[in-house]
Order: sequence, then structure tokens, then C-alpha cells
Amino acid sequence: MELPDEVGIMTLPNAILFPQALLPLYIYEPRYRAMLKESLESQRMFAVALPHTSSSPSLVPHRIAGVGLIRACVDKPDGTSNLILQGVSRVRFTDFIQEKPYYVGRIEILSTEETNALEVEALSVKVLEMIGSMHDAGDIQAEDILKFLNEIHDYDALADIVTYSFIEDIVSKQDILETLNLRQRLQKVIIALRRQASSAGPQLG
Repeated sequence: MELPDEVGIMTLPNAILFPQALLPLYIYEPRYRAMLKESLESQRMFAVALPHTSSSPSLVPHRIAGVGLIRACVDKPDGTSNLILQGVSRVRFTDFIQEKPYYVGRIEILSTEETNALEVEALSVKVLEMIGSMHDAGDIQAEDILKFLNEIHDYDALADIVTYSFIEDIVSKQDILETLNLRQRLQKVIIALRRQASSAGPQLG
């Protein structure tokens, strides 16, 4: 899929868009309604980025984010919209060419770095084991997705889907999004899952 050279950016404090992920969004702010209109009239793409915590109220986006394709959009009589955005790529913003009413950034597509296949496979097996154990312990609800995850042989996609679906800590999710080396990314997924399971442990039983 060909991506544009620049995209509008929706800056959200509690959402990160990963490749493969389906992100439901409710568009109601005038600036993002304008961005959505522009996107629908062109390439049907925009980015979702986490803001820097120190940037409020200007909400300066992190330089690495996810670009998504608008898969479905339902406009409401009041001018708001419900849509489904599907993540298509990690990107780095090389420059912000517009800040108001919404950010527009020039993008560089980021690709996963090659790494040792046997290590990646072993780490992926560990991730799946942890998801199964956390589901059995009641820490997460993964029944509907476990079979699908066990059939994935694209470990790049596995790391991203698990992060998007199950990891709660937004800082960890951003860190994983920014990690291009797949072995390191899977290691960070395992650490985040372990930390999450540990924090939930005292609540069990």
C-alpha cells in the first residue's frame, strides 16, 4: 500500500495505533472533523499519535506514530462521525508542516529490522504462553483471539497485535511501537506482560 508523503495527525492521550489494529474513533472536535473531511477527499489516511506529556495544552505529537486507513465512516446529523481506522504502518514524522488547527507531518515509513529467526520464534512462543496463562488467571479476556494468535506466523504482527490488545500501560505501548528490532520488541512485550500480570496478582482469588 502506497502512503502519502504527509498526513494529518490526531493527537490522543490514551490511544496508540499499531499496524494491523482496528481503532474505533468518535470524531467530534471541529479541528478533527476538518481533518477527517480532508482525509476522506484524498487518500483516506491519517495518523494517530501520543502527545508528549510535557506538551499540554499544545499536544505536540511523539515523532513515531501509526498511520491508518479509514475502513468505515458513518456521519451523524450533528456533524460528528464514527469511524474505524486500520493501522497500516509505523512512521516517523520528519517535520511538522502545520500545527493548527491540527498537526500535519511529513512521514518516513519505518520497517521492522531483521533479527535472529530462532530467537524471535522462541520469544513469540513465550508471549503466547503468557497470554494463555494470563487468560486462565482471569487477568485478561483472550478467548476469542487466542486461536487466531496461535495460528499467526508473522511474528512482527503478533507482537503488535498482542501489544495493542492486551498491554494497558500507555508508556510501554509507545516504547514498543518505537522499537524496530523485532527481538527487542518481543522482549519488551514480555516484560510489559510480566509487569502487568504481577500487578494483577494480589487481586486474584
